[in-house]
Amino acid sequence: MDEQKLTKREEYILKKEKKEKERFLEQRQKRIKKIVAVSLISLLVILVIGGITFGIVSYISKEKGENNQGTAKIEINPKEYDAGTVSMADGLVKKTYELKNIGQGDLKISNIKTSCMCTTTRLKVGEKESPEFGMHNNPAFWSQKIGSGETGYLEVVFDPAFHGSQGTGLMIREVYFSTNDSENKKVVVKLLINVIP
Repeated sequence: MDEQKLTKREEYILKKEKKEKERFLEQRQKRIKKIVAVSLISLLVILVIGGITFGIVSYISKEKGENNQGTAKIEINPKEYDAGTVSMADGLVKKTYELKNIGQGDLKISNIKTSCMCTTTRLKVGEKESPEFGMHNNPAFWSQKIGSGETGYLEVVFDPAFHGSQGTGLMIREVYFSTNDSENKKVVVKLLINVIP
């Protein structure tokens, strides 16, 4: 009888050890799966961050013109123009501003807009002519490059009759645009007019 009791006890101990071993192996597998999952997620995060960083660095390098082409540098002539006294009956006032690239890389012009709806502008570079830009509803992703040593022509058109009889007196109209010239990221050219009836 003692032998049977020992055998049942041994069976009990063996079953207990087996369950503990299975629980240990199960926990070990769970830990391994967790480590693999965390490793894969970490790798994915590193790849995404690396891709974003690479994209940003590439974009900044491209904007600065550092892709072995040198940097862009804008020279504007004139930055401000006084059209003098203009009658509303005289019709449109036009002035062309020269945008010369005196740098070694391509000069990128973008985000053109005017300070008032009475003023519009277009950029001409060689045979290429931009759409018309005004104060509102301008093409969002438009840009134009001016090569090293080349000149673009920004034609500004002001309508002195646009505001009617309330639009008389000294007026300052501005044209804004962005460039990849690190010293002139945001540029403003001005047109001064004294409007009379």
